[in-house]
Amino acid sequence: MWRATFVAMAVACAGVAVLDAGQPRARYAIVADRILDPRSGRFDSDAVVLVSGGRIADVIPRALFRGNMADSTITLRGLTLVPGLIDAHVHLGIGGPPAQTALADLRAGFTTVVDLGARTHRLLRIRDSINSGLLPGPRVLAAGMWIGIKGGVCEFNGIGIEPNVDAFRARVRENVEAGADVIKLCVSGWPNEAYSDPQKYELSDEILAAAVDEAHRRGRKVIAHDISLAGVKAALRVGVEGLAHTPYLDSATALQLRATNTFIIPTLASLTGADTSAPSRGLVRSLSLAHRLGVSLVFGTDGGVLPHGRNAEEFAALERAGVAPLEAIRAATTNAARAFGLSDSLGLVASGMAADIIAVSGDPLTDLTVLKTPRFVMSRGRVIGQ
Repeated sequence: MWRATFVAMAVACAGVAVLDAGQPRARYAIVADRILDPRSGRFDSDAVVLVSGGRIADVIPRALFRGNMADSTITLRGLTLVPGLIDAHVHLGIGGPPAQTALADLRAGFTTVVDLGARTHRLLRIRDSINSGLLPGPRVLAAGMWIGIKGGVCEFNGIGIEPNVDAFRARVRENVEAGADVIKLCVSGWPNEAYSDPQKYELSDEILAAAVDEAHRRGRKVIAHDISLAGVKAALRVGVEGLAHTPYLDSATALQLRATNTFIIPTLASLTGADTSAPSRGLVRSLSLAHRLGVSLVFGTDGGVLPHGRNAEEFAALERAGVAPLEAIRAATTNAARAFGLSDSLGLVASGMAADIIAVSGDPLTDLTVLKTPRFVMSRGRVIGQ
């Protein structure tokens, strides 16, 4: 974790007070050595970022910057600015109190997270408190309660559903009416089962089709916990938008994922860790195949399984699967923003975007480990302290 003392010194030297959730948003100028553009993979070494009202007001050449353009100037010598990172698969209710886990993710540089399943709708209310600024944390999208069969992979404390169409449609409606941003369906089991029995998955085709139809009727994308090959094929037939973990794939299915713009949220670090068993090696090979064939990757960690605050460990897992650093960063910025319909606000340090910005030492395009220790975090225009 980056050091509070460093941020305190940097901000103090700039004459800036670290904001808390109750203070109004100020206007800043941020001057760093360079800014990474994930789209092009290039750095801009001659720019100043102006922040006002929680958004990036402008990015201007240094020669045009004057001190009176901003209330305060934050100077980050030796650092690289990167868009705030997005973790598209966390569980804020796992691994500690949600307010604590959310703040750990934010301090790790993840300024947006997607909660993909909780036991109750209470997490949706916590999301609202964070997004409104009542609690500190990243921007949160949330799926509400897990949707899976009774006794299945997402049977937590009795929330599994009787395997019939009406019950699954009702759970989707319940989540949407409670305020869910996306819908999470639990289609298959975990890797060992999916590896040993590629044809097995938990939801009937009729139930899967009905749940996806209900979600789409109500304007919600569907993300599926779906690791078996047959389960992925079933999900593709009914228009699931994303897969919540790396699945086992063949080339034909990977190409179909690409053709339908269905994305994968790999969560390799939590699925495989240091395990070298055949199922784990198979997952790495499968992700490598998907990446080579052009399937869109969206960064996610299964946060709570992988401890909150250690989200950036997933970058190393992606790199071991053959994902180049720039592509891994795109997975956590532009790809993730596009997948969740947020490209107009997130994924870039550019005029008009949300002021979600981190700063790291060194060059993240040659060393992804620098993303583990962000030296500065700004979320929606607010400087985040340790």
